[in-house]
Amino acid sequence: SIYYMYLCIQIVKVHRFMKRLFLLSLLLCNVLLSGAQTYFEYKNNFHLTRSDQTAFSHLILLAPRPQSCDYQDIFEVKGSPAENWEEGDVEENDNMFLRFSMNQDELIKQPKDFDVSYTFICSPKTIKVDFSQFKNADGTWKDMPEYDTTTSEYQDNTKQSGDIVVPDNSTIQTISDNLFNSSKGNKLAYAENCYKYVASHYKYLNPLTGLHTLEQILADGGGDCGNLSTIYISLLRAKGIPARHVIAYGDKNYFHVWSEFLIQGFGWVPVDVTYKNGNPSGNYFGRYNYDMVVVQKGCVMDYLYAFGEECTIDLLQTYYYWYWYDTYATMNVKQTITAKAVDYDGIQDVSVQHPANKPQVKKMLKNGRIIILKEGRAYDATGIRMRQSH
Repeated sequence: SIYYMYLCIQIVKVHRFMKRLFLLSLLLCNVLLSGAQTYFEYKNNFHLTRSDQTAFSHLILLAPRPQSCDYQDIFEVKGSPAENWEEGDVEENDNMFLRFSMNQDELIKQPKDFDVSYTFICSPKTIKVDFSQFKNADGTWKDMPEYDTTTSEYQDNTKQSGDIVVPDNSTIQTISDNLFNSSKGNKLAYAENCYKYVASHYKYLNPLTGLHTLEQILADGGGDCGNLSTIYISLLRAKGIPARHVIAYGDKNYFHVWSEFLIQGFGWVPVDVTYKNGNPSGNYFGRYNYDMVVVQKGCVMDYLYAFGEECTIDLLQTYYYWYWYDTYATMNVKQTITAKAVDYDGIQDVSVQHPANKPQVKKMLKNGRIIILKEGRAYDATGIRMRQSH
């Protein structure tokens, strides 16, 4: 009987141990799952339809180049055909673009209708700003840190941007003064009140029609996501708060735009007045949790698109294209954006094959990218030629 009691005690101990081990395993799995990154492989495909196979002398297509930022990590940007894609920078900010080009000899070799594309891996991030450091014990806002007004980041994001973001518009000035007074001159309270005001006082209208002039948006009484963001950005810039558009796309050709404003010494804060408009009880001030790809920040920029010529583009969210022909012909482009979840370790393959008699020089940039210098031109490890050598 003593042995039986001893055996029962041991069984109970093992049972307790196994139970604890099971609970610990569940907890560990939960921690691992909650911290796991999600990766999506995006393909941005362009189907080109031509009226004639031999008439064209040149083709240029300009598309946004996503980058790693607060909203996402980007890996493995690859163009197809790789040798026809080139990477470039927008001079006045940190935006980048991809430029596809084909000459006459290459175009003749293509079928009458053909596809070009680029792919990349995106791991979206969730943003939830902890505003506790900017609030008093009673929940009211503290004074916003003073801006360094000498920086280009401040100056570029507080000025007028074409006829889209116009801080000194008379209607914007009137609304701005009223909201600033009701915010008791506190810029953080003002930024929040502008968010609530735009969401509740303007309608969601004219989707997928591009950025309109501020004057037209105000006359219409609203606009789509990009245009509602324009009102918000204009209001913030009217009081010297740096603000800008954030331009993105997602699976199945889903396009969206929101805003962000700068807190000195802290960073950029996402604000989505459009989602607030559609869901008044939701909180989209300082929060971001979308499975999308940010492709551009800001609007109204100059792009060097061909042969040393520049064009001004309000936003590069989809694509622009130009073509030249010897005899009259037409060309149309249809874009299809698709995404699928993939397993990815986040490590870029930088191995490069090259003939022994044509050595290539590789160097690592500060952001970890591999640049290959070959015959006086710079390429990244995926084979995309870069506009500027770094």
